[in-house]
Amino acid sequence: MSMSVVEKLKIVEEIVKLPWYGVTGITQNKLIYVSTSEGIRDLWALDLKTNKTLRLTTKGISGVADVKSKSPLIIYIRDVTGGKELHKVFTINVNEPKEKILVDFKPKRIFGISFDGERIALSCAGEKEVEIYTAKPDGKYEKVYGVKALIIVTSNDGNLITGYGSFKDPKTFELFIYNLEDGSFKVYTPKKGASCKPPMVYKGKLLFSTNAFGDEKLMIYNFYEDELKELELPYEDYKKYKFTEYINYGWTEDGRIWFIGEINGRTKLFIDGREIKLPEGSTGNACIHGDEVYVTWSSAKTPMRILKVNLKNSKIEDFLGAKLPEYISKCFGDVKFVEYESFDGLKIPMYIFESKKASKPGPAIIYVHGGPWAEVNDSWNRTISSLVASGYHVLAPNFRGSTGYGEEFRRLDIGDPGGGDLMDIVYARKYAIENGLADEDKIAIMGYSYGGFMTYLATVKHPDLWKCGVAGAGIVNWEEMYYLSDTIFKQFIEMLFAGKRELWKDRSAINFAEKLKVPLCIIHPQNDTRTPLKPVLKYCMKLLEHGKTFEVHIAPDMGHIIMKVDDAIKILFPAIIFLERYMK
Repeated sequence: MSMSVVEKLKIVEEIVKLPWYGVTGITQNKLIYVSTSEGIRDLWALDLKTNKTLRLTTKGISGVADVKSKSPLIIYIRDVTGGKELHKVFTINVNEPKEKILVDFKPKRIFGISFDGERIALSCAGEKEVEIYTAKPDGKYEKVYGVKALIIVTSNDGNLITGYGSFKDPKTFELFIYNLEDGSFKVYTPKKGASCKPPMVYKGKLLFSTNAFGDEKLMIYNFYEDELKELELPYEDYKKYKFTEYINYGWTEDGRIWFIGEINGRTKLFIDGREIKLPEGSTGNACIHGDEVYVTWSSAKTPMRILKVNLKNSKIEDFLGAKLPEYISKCFGDVKFVEYESFDGLKIPMYIFESKKASKPGPAIIYVHGGPWAEVNDSWNRTISSLVASGYHVLAPNFRGSTGYGEEFRRLDIGDPGGGDLMDIVYARKYAIENGLADEDKIAIMGYSYGGFMTYLATVKHPDLWKCGVAGAGIVNWEEMYYLSDTIFKQFIEMLFAGKRELWKDRSAINFAEKLKVPLCIIHPQNDTRTPLKPVLKYCMKLLEHGKTFEVHIAPDMGHIIMKVDDAIKILFPAIIFLERYMK
């Protein structure tokens, strides 16, 4: 029995309102976590003795630094410009929860912040370069370094500030170490041409992942001794697996090492090499507290939550998280991981989310993730869940350039965005038809951010393949976007295109507006500074001139990042109504 659009919107609202949870750290015997349980992404504290929760912030946060048990201070950043992603640094004491501005400089786009319990370090966009700042809990701050490269601070300890960035080769990320003691800035890589993932520093030792020696490996670089070693751990449970990526890792405050490895979109957690058994799905972060570990976990059918695991008896407790209403969970069919061949024979990994509300073959959405250096895995995704529960099969290809499948795979779209990766999307459609999942006349394409860019491009480069398209916060003109961007995003664009500016014109949908044949739903945040609105409005004028069918939804008082429940509704409601109209 088909659903009305009102029923679909009710389901979407239920899904969107389910709280998001993410563990951050433990201090003063309190679990610090991020949640949207009050409609906006805020910091919370849970007393581990009484299980009482306390909301620490009320105006939303954009990011939070490492939590250290030796300090009651929580350091975080907030966008103070209505979604334009210009931040200030705030602090709050968990014992006296009253927030205050810590670093009161002119708002800057901050990409990367860390805290070692005594000093804050951060990377941000300056006028001409990416800058590194340090600050103390008393509010004193200073700029210590600047570089014309895309760099991100990931950790600091004592005199060392560490992070990673792309310095010369757009296909590689190298480590950097800034030494406050002598003002030196060192770029380090284990091997020329290799890539390194975010380093975490502890007593002069950098823990990081790299592909320098074949498959992804966790390594430790001793800065003071200039010595590199492969990770050696007391337990060897992890050696049973061949991980394609390490998605998170770090040090406990007593020097133990934890990490999360990923295989085909599902993860496993280890502490000192010992596997911590969790349900099948994806774990994003972990906090170790004595004989207990708290983890952020979800699956494609289970909303994000915090689990507590007893390390002595392996007992798992569902600690914090909302339950999906049964009438919605009954809409979800099978979740499958598959691989298919693209135009050049390359195997492309993909997740398929079937809907029990759709026939086979039936209406299907090719969902294109953002990034492009991101992925769709076996975790909760409110957009995909909303589509499935609304009666659409969803195919989510991890096209070349996606993370999760090794560094060589991630590099494949550098210098060719909108080229081979777009063909991977086209071949995902082909897979859907050949495998009896999708009705050839009822396949739409939808995406946000880089996924919005791909939607725009797919509907003009391959205009006969789609029933309709939904483009959220997308890019239609790379050249204009470049000149509207700050230093960080200028570096990102240069890196993504590997300096090939001659490709900008061919990969910009605005230059092919006359080729659009299907209805297009355009959704864009008003205050977006990552993918600015101005070029999209110009694209709308071109579509109007050519008599194309399209609708435009400008989300007011919102930036690129979805911070509030209301923000998600502003994106998803018009998309669901549009799809209902054109996918019948």
